[in-house]
Amino acid sequence: MNNTGIFLLIGGWISLTSWGIFQGVLESDSPVLTISVAAVWLGILILLVRALIQRREESKTDPYKHVEK
Repeated sequence: MNNTGIFLLIGGWISLTSWGIFQGVLESDSPVLTISVAAVWLGILILLVRALIQRREESKTDPYKHVEK
């Protein structure tokens, strides 16, 4: 169930981002706007991917992984 939510979140985010890039950035006449919006979204993507990688690495070595709540 958790994986489904993550996939839906990432899939929706990617589709909205790609639509927003197409509508707002590629049709814009300002190169400053295009570069700044692309930099913001690239930064968010890098942070998201890094957080997911770090979470996966920490779950492998978690000593309390099999403890019942």
